Amino acid sequence: MEAFITVLPLLILVAVQDVLTGIFGAPSIVATMIASRAMEPRRAIYLSTIAQLIGPLLFGVAVASTIGSEVVDADGVTPAVLNAALASTVFWMLFSWYFRIPSSSTHALLGGLVGAVLAALGPDAIHSAGLIKILVSLTFTVPLGIIGGFIATNLCYWLARNATPQVNERFNQGQLLMSVLLGFVIGSNNAQSAMGMMTMGLVAAGMLPSFEVPLWVMIGSAACLALGNLIGGMRIMGSVGTKFFRIRPIHGFSAELSSTAIILISSLLGGNVSTTHVTSMSIIGAGAAERISMVRWGFVRKVLMTWVFTIPATAICAALVYKLLGLFGNV
Repeated sequence: MEAFITVLPLLILVAVQDVLTGIFGAPSIVATMIASRAMEPRRAIYLSTIAQLIGPLLFGVAVASTIGSEVVDADGVTPAVLNAALASTVFWMLFSWYFRIPSSSTHALLGGLVGAVLAALGPDAIHSAGLIKILVSLTFTVPLGIIGGFIATNLCYWLARNATPQVNERFNQGQLLMSVLLGFVIGSNNAQSAMGMMTMGLVAAGMLPSFEVPLWVMIGSAACLALGNLIGGMRIMGSVGTKFFRIRPIHGFSAELSSTAIILISSLLGGNVSTTHVTSMSIIGAGAAERISMVRWGFVRKVLMTWVFTIPATAICAALVYKLLGLFGNV
């Protein structure tokens, strides 16, 4: 019972973070489909919710293992360290949501974890190889998203070069399939962040002998992610789907195809990517294939600046939260 009380704040924070991740993830799945009029918003949200509920159970826990055992020294991590990391993450996500900034929950969680561990255990507790693995994955998926969207759109234009305008119906039908697949892979990648943090907390509290994600943690993470997708996706949808450029069916299908391939491969390899990064950059690549001037670069610069500041901001915030917890004797 005492161990459960110890991890209860962590359980609540993980659930809140996972729900907020669902809120940010919803536009990544359905924005292009709605902007290109392949499906009306309510049905699209329901479809993506089901996909995110199922996705975390399909593609293993390689990403969760990276977060929970390869980035920091798990032996020295306490529930208080994880609470500070998650509190920082939740604060940043709420801040971004309130101001309708399409920020990255993955960046926020990584920054929070590193900042809290540095404050509690010092730099020796950071595993440079695991941290570099995630940073490389986060960094390289940005240009890969642009390149993938660009190539996919040009390929679709070439395949449809002699087609009539009715080909748009085929692209819309393709978007339905790709949106489901994209929902699966985004759900898998995003939920594993929560799985990794929760499992690390269970090990720290002595409720698990080693890092192995329990089934109930997988199901709970999937449910929270799907709930966030259902209740909050509509709020930020416009900033991801329509402020880059005017999206047509060919752009939507191409961007979703590119995003699905990149996120799926990264998840299977254990690379924790920002699904917001990948989907947004794939949309940009699709627009650039049509015409560079179609992309609204002012909004893109705003998004990229937010991503640059997310990791240091959440790291500093997490370190301050941990020190504050220490003043009250909760570390």
